Amino acid sequence: MGIPQRVGAAAVVAAAVAGSLSGCATPTGAAATPATTVPAVRGSASPMAVTTAVTPKPRIPAPALKITGTAWPAILTSLSGYGQWLLANPDPALVDSIATPGCAIHHLVYQQADGLLRDKAYLQPSAAVFSTVVGPTPSRGGSVATLNGKVILDVTASRPAETVVSRTGVPITTFDQLAPTALQITLLQGSDGGWRFCTINAQSDTGADDDPSLALL
Repeated sequence: MGIPQRVGAAAVVAAAVAGSLSGCATPTGAAATPATTVPAVRGSASPMAVTTAVTPKPRIPAPALKITGTAWPAILTSLSGYGQWLLANPDPALVDSIATPGCAIHHLVYQQADGLLRDKAYLQPSAAVFSTVVGPTPSRGGSVATLNGKVILDVTASRPAETVVSRTGVPITTFDQLAPTALQITLLQGSDGGWRFCTINAQSDTGADDDPSLALL
């Protein structure tokens, strides 16, 4: 769909290294020099160093989540606003707050937050704008429980361009704007009664399982 997935520079570098290792050429023409057998060395190997990315203290408090009920425009605004705060203060442990584990959007936002954290960078967010939101409502006299914990919303959304900067404020890259796009957003309801993202796809997608999630945040 031409919309970048923000998984961080560290993931891109790792993929490049993996590709270079798997693409080594096999010598042809003159006979290759036989490999020399190296005798095994007994004894314990030195443990591999493990690098842990330290989560920095948030620069501003997290916005309140208002994700219950059926006021879909307000719910989408709350979910996307918290999600952008999460990428501006990267903490993968908080992704469950706005996305259902196992869903495509949970995986995408986790990758984004983890990549930013490991790159010691953060997003300067631009708020998403929801111009139209169409979704189900409980039948007259019914409760939200009649929706059976899942809703599909037809939405038109847009977002200005966003900049990723280092922790010292140096711009690293820019993500293109999201022009007004017709979306289909699936929300699932948690045991706490709150709705969370599961999928965000352009309505022009085929609906196949391998369709990429749209990076709304």
